Amino acid sequence: MNSTIYDLALSFDQSLTKIEKIFLFKQYGSSEKILKFPVQKIKNLVQRGWTGHRFQSRYFIDKAKEIYPYLTKAGIKTIRFDHPSFPAGLKEIPDPPFLLYYRGSLEFNYYQSAAIVGTRKPDMQGKQKCRQFSSYLTKEGFTIISGLALGIDGIAHEFCLRHNGQTIAVLGCGIDRIYPAANRELGRAILTNGGAIVSEYPPGIEPRRWYFPHRNRIIVGLSRSVLIIQSPEKSGSLISAQLAADYNRDLYVVDPGQKAVDAGNRNLIQNGATKVACPEEFIYHHIY
Repeated sequence: MNSTIYDLALSFDQSLTKIEKIFLFKQYGSSEKILKFPVQKIKNLVQRGWTGHRFQSRYFIDKAKEIYPYLTKAGIKTIRFDHPSFPAGLKEIPDPPFLLYYRGSLEFNYYQSAAIVGTRKPDMQGKQKCRQFSSYLTKEGFTIISGLALGIDGIAHEFCLRHNGQTIAVLGCGIDRIYPAANRELGRAILTNGGAIVSEYPPGIEPRRWYFPHRNRIIVGLSRSVLIIQSPEKSGSLISAQLAADYNRDLYVVDPGQKAVDAGNRNLIQNGATKVACPEEFIYHHIY
């Protein structure tokens, strides 16, 4: 049987963590072998209080056989964490996806890439700053990476595309859908313009609130630098900021105003993030 079938099957399992799947694969070199292990053996190997009641190998394999033709027809590709072409930045983080699903092209210059993220409800100043930074960095040859959410994410993708740039969108749901639906056309445009849509979640996985913080680690992992455009005090963007520190990424924060929607930016700057007032400053710090 095609080894990809077994990789797909292992990706369906949510009882093992990403780190555990990678650990087991490095030990045994095959998803097929892992899926054939009895539950007790896996429990001994991962060494934690793992019941294994959701580790349904036969079901996962049958499901993988079922969706494999669909992936090919839909132009959905997969790449495992140990593949030579697995994105360079994701190889550096401690918890990369075991298997990445994607449409489009994942070929881009990691050293000239930036994650642009921020609130889903920016004010007019935040929107303008996002347009300014995304447009300028695109013209300078940067690949823009974001989460395809409403607000800052969508603006960053859109204005990269307006300047014929390459942009990558990371989903917090299965690879077979664009979420939110309001950005469906934007998703199509990303693919048309040579970018990519990626997810660690297989087809059929609905968006869940807790998937989005996990999604942020892929956005940050893919990127050399992280730019926060605008964020309130409690924002998913702040998770990305913390991940930037954890993953040794350069973190930049747009010079904030005094509104509540800028409170997250102000806090980040007070805690040592690099403040940038304009795209030229970002470029300068990125190079030097």
